[in-house]
Amino acid sequence: MPRTYIGIDQSYSGCAIVSYCPATGSAEEHTYDFSPAKAGSGPQRLGYVHNILREHFMHLRHEGTVRQVCFEGYAYGSKFRREELGELGGVMRLALVQTFPPHLLHAVAPTTVKKYVTGSGRADKDKMMLAVYMRWKHESSSHDAADAYVLARIAAGLETQQPLELKFQQEVIDSILNPKPPRTKRTA
Repeated sequence: MPRTYIGIDQSYSGCAIVSYCPATGSAEEHTYDFSPAKAGSGPQRLGYVHNILREHFMHLRHEGTVRQVCFEGYAYGSKFRREELGELGGVMRLALVQTFPPHLLHAVAPTTVKKYVTGSGRADKDKMMLAVYMRWKHESSSHDAADAYVLARIAAGLETQQPLELKFQQEVIDSILNPKPPRTKRTA
């Protein structure tokens, strides 16, 4: 059974999940609408999101050989809807750890996702979509799906035994496999 790598990009209103198989070069894209109009609000919405994601992750687990999962981490500088995004991110993480072993799961900062495909952590959404197409000839249906595709490629790169062709991509993989310890605050 071919190895599969999963990339996930969640946002306030939805989620994109890409399953990438290097052996065939294929990528399967799924998008979900988690807007309040579709999913409700408060705890009802969180339950809805959890159930949808848990079902999808269980399907992926039973369908094939999931080797690594990368999901977009939080944009810590973001000011808008942080609480709701934190709740949705927590629900997604809960569904992931209920389905896959923790050593397969990797949170990847948004700037790191951008760097992996463009060489810079400051690319805008349109440049990301174009870069995904130019680098891998993968046409995504949305910005979230393009990010999820990059995350799936990063997940595949985590198992590559040989150095990657592009230096900035290898730097991204090395930073995920060998994270720097968190900074400690100095006390006076």
